[in-house]
Amino acid sequence: MKKTLLMFLLIMMFLIIACAPKAAITPEPLPATDPALMIVLPSQESGDLKSYQNDSFGIEFQYPSTWLGPEEYISEQNLRIEIGSDKVYPYGTGIEEQIYELKNSYYVRLEYFKNYQDQYWRDAFQSIVNMQDGESLSAGRSVTIKVKQLNIGKFQGVEYISASSETAQMGHFYSRIMILFDEQSNFLIITAAPNNVEVSSGTDWRVAFQQVEQANILNLYNIVDSLKFK
Repeated sequence: MKKTLLMFLLIMMFLIIACAPKAAITPEPLPATDPALMIVLPSQESGDLKSYQNDSFGIEFQYPSTWLGPEEYISEQNLRIEIGSDKVYPYGTGIEEQIYELKNSYYVRLEYFKNYQDQYWRDAFQSIVNMQDGESLSAGRSVTIKVKQLNIGKFQGVEYISASSETAQMGHFYSRIMILFDEQSNFLIITAAPNNVEVSSGTDWRVAFQQVEQANILNLYNIVDSLKFK
């Protein structure tokens, strides 16, 4: 059921949205919210790091030592790793069993698919690449904002924001996603998102979610910069 839900979310993500030289990855401003409304939370960047390595998939990276995880799930040619500033539950744990106590936490999930052949995902990916940086596309309750194209090692792809639309009244979501391919048809998705966000009375939910991201985004980019593939 959990795997089916994951695939459903990916399908919905791409239905919504229908190679630059290597450069240091730096945080990008978000175009959706008035900067005057932002109250930046203290940075959660950590100088102490732990290492993750999987020789079978030839992937390794570093992440903050204060974060929890990694929770690793392997299914045939697919690898899923999740880390975060709060408890990380094993893949397949029911939503009702996931109890979070830390407010304004942040999670990063990496999914690596070897020899990925589904042309549908490639076509959907190409539709994001063809958007201009900063261009947004709305569909129902969701909005997609392209951030930029990027390279991560041997992978080339795109970074974008997927979030609830301004008119959505409940069930808000906000994710920064990087989706990439290499020449061997390997497929990489990196998803980073605030969790258990505390929205104060009278505060725009987008401001609250963006505050949590801005407090953690250096950790995300440090993880991405540390990625190595064999």
